[in-house]
Amino acid sequence: MASTIRQVLQHSLEDLSKDELKKFCASLLDRERGRASGQRRALEDKDEVGIADVLVSTFTDAKAGSVMVETLRDIECNHIAVKLEAKLKSKVESAGSRPSANSTPSLNVVILARPGEHFVDKHRSALIQRIRRIAPILDKLLDRKVLSQEEYDAIMAKGTPQDQARLLYSGALTASGTTGKDIFLSVLEESEVHLLEDLRRS
Repeated sequence: MASTIRQVLQHSLEDLSKDELKKFCASLLDRERGRASGQRRALEDKDEVGIADVLVSTFTDAKAGSVMVETLRDIECNHIAVKLEAKLKSKVESAGSRPSANSTPSLNVVILARPGEHFVDKHRSALIQRIRRIAPILDKLLDRKVLSQEEYDAIMAKGTPQDQARLLYSGALTASGTTGKDIFLSVLEESEVHLLEDLRRS
């Protein structure tokens, strides 16, 4: 049986830690200041199922997905945002051009351009200077199709990690846009945990 939007959101919320879930709720309230008092009561003491219910009941099936993706990015849980966006996109594509009587034609609005500066752009200089072991990162970017073999070889030919990171930024990350940057950030979440924590505190 196909998952509902509510279930997709619930499963992504379950990927958050307790602290991240608190940040998510706080950021959601901050986004919707006009309705904050009512939402605060609605979100109090809610688990992942309850929060998913609030999202859908407040924003509808059509918009709840995009709101959650943007809120995850606001709290810099980009790896979870990437996975959720992929699930939402898959759901839209599987629906195809066969809308049912109960479907929402505007479901495609769950895939929205993200406003604001991307984390890896915001911290470009620090990441270039402080990533020391870039080869394993490049390996994963190659596996995930952010880099071509030619781009990989060109970057690896550079003499220092800083030069390698600069070429990565100016080439593949620029060309691949937000999707490539999202994947790059998810790789950093795996291999540069302490660096990212430091940047988020700064």
